[in-house]
Amino acid sequence: MITTATDMLAALRKPSRLPQFAGVILYEGPSLLDGAPIVVIANRIVAESANAKTGAMVQTFVIRSDMHPVEALTTGADIGVCGDCKHRPILAKASGEAPCYVQVGKSVASVYAAYKRGRYARPDIDYDKRILPDLFAGLAFRMGTYGDPTAAPYQVWRAATVKAAFVNGYVHQWLNAKFAAFKFLCMASADTEAEMQLAHSMGWRTFRVRDTAAPLAKGIEIMCPASKEAGYKTDCASCKACGGLSAKAKVSIAIMPHGNGARSLELAA
Repeated sequence: MITTATDMLAALRKPSRLPQFAGVILYEGPSLLDGAPIVVIANRIVAESANAKTGAMVQTFVIRSDMHPVEALTTGADIGVCGDCKHRPILAKASGEAPCYVQVGKSVASVYAAYKRGRYARPDIDYDKRILPDLFAGLAFRMGTYGDPTAAPYQVWRAATVKAAFVNGYVHQWLNAKFAAFKFLCMASADTEAEMQLAHSMGWRTFRVRDTAAPLAKGIEIMCPASKEAGYKTDCASCKACGGLSAKAKVSIAIMPHGNGARSLELAA
């Protein structure tokens, strides 16, 4: 079992086509959303990111551990990792909302396949989980590249990120008081000004997806600096604004629909 962050980083950087591990498992157990079996995986710990918007960040995936992620989203079993998010494809199709922008059949499916091949180090089996704060020390850490962070215990995320340079994350479960602790690390995902105002009244900072007719809330929101409409002034790893109450930024963030969701809205128009 690997007992130091230095040795884990060496395993992740092993000079071969396939290093010893592709990343680490942070949590395996029941979802706090519905009790279904889930796994939380962190990867890109030592790699640069190809995503121009986010920049180089540790990416984390909250996925069902017992079924392919595409099967989960097409059957509705993704409720265990995404909760009541209105952008889950099975809900978005029925309501006309924009579907989630994550390309589940590509990036998430690849992570799931690697998980099934045993490519991620298991806590207290392959590595001592007490090394996690040092493993992520000084790094930019994305909570929930796919999946809602609230599906896993807050303590798991806090232990992994306590020494991180900064954290960003977004939750749709902010109305549920049992997830209030997440406001320290994450933004409340809002889709309307009314949702944004309600989240603020509950002590959250927000990340709102707004359409072209919806203005910014004066004195409360700014345009996402990493967005197309802002001219891609920076990336998430440099901006550091979307870290909930732990971020230095105090204003909330708004962005136009982007990714798969934006394309779906254009096709429906």
